[in-house]
Amino acid sequence: MPRKAVVIASKLEPVRFAPFFIDWTFKSVLGKTGGESLLMTIINDFLARVLPQPIKKIKYLPTELLGTTPKSKKVIFDILCEDSVGDKYLIEMQNAKLKTADGRARFYIARIQSESLDSGAKSYRLPSSFFIGILNYKRNDSKFYFTEEGWYNLQTKELTNKKEFKVFIELPKFNKQASMCRSFRDKIIFLFKNLHLLEERPINFKEKIFDRAFSVTEISKLKGDDLKAFRYSMRYVDERQLAIDCAVEEAKLDDAKTMLADGLEPRLVARYTKLPINQIKAIRVRSA
Repeated sequence: MPRKAVVIASKLEPVRFAPFFIDWTFKSVLGKTGGESLLMTIINDFLARVLPQPIKKIKYLPTELLGTTPKSKKVIFDILCEDSVGDKYLIEMQNAKLKTADGRARFYIARIQSESLDSGAKSYRLPSSFFIGILNYKRNDSKFYFTEEGWYNLQTKELTNKKEFKVFIELPKFNKQASMCRSFRDKIIFLFKNLHLLEERPINFKEKIFDRAFSVTEISKLKGDDLKAFRYSMRYVDERQLAIDCAVEEAKLDDAKTMLADGLEPRLVARYTKLPINQIKAIRVRSA
């Protein structure tokens, strides 16, 4: 049964299972031996529009690409794999909002494709390269939580290139409860967003394909290196969120001071900044 996560000073406190969106969980469930079945199901579902047929076998690839020159940018991926015909699949989990997320996705695909060409190759036949980005923030103001992006002919509106395709999943826009999830897609997106809020496995999530998501992430069963890595990932998320909260609070205080200096009434400053009216009045007294 889902319950509200405990948040104390922006600290994330899971109920029973580790958050799916932290680095350790994401890579442990999907990016290691044993996770192939769930990962392939995600790929086949999310990329169904462009895959000529469902993939049946994948192998994990190294997630670090060094630059070809000293000035080239090194890239570290979350999960990179390829199927039996050499097509590449990059799956990324992103918690912090990036204005350059689209550019990064395009750059990642370009690097994967360039690494596929042998030195001196005369043919530029590239393998298909697909990007799946799971975002723990709103990418834009649209209402869609699942967005597909590819190369389209502006006149015919047809997809012209099925060898390069991106999918973005925006978790904050997904608002279905567990009981409302019927398809695999809805269920896995629900787990990406809400796994850490669950006290138990939902009754309609009994399919075997989800076994790994629940077994690997049960916090009370973690030991040794897994426990250490889990704690490190949690601490990183907590510290990052605290830093973001502090920056937001400082920005609000600066805005409040500017508004008061411009002569706005405290009640209006409180309304615009969402700060308590008592805090606004205290700022005005100190600034007088």
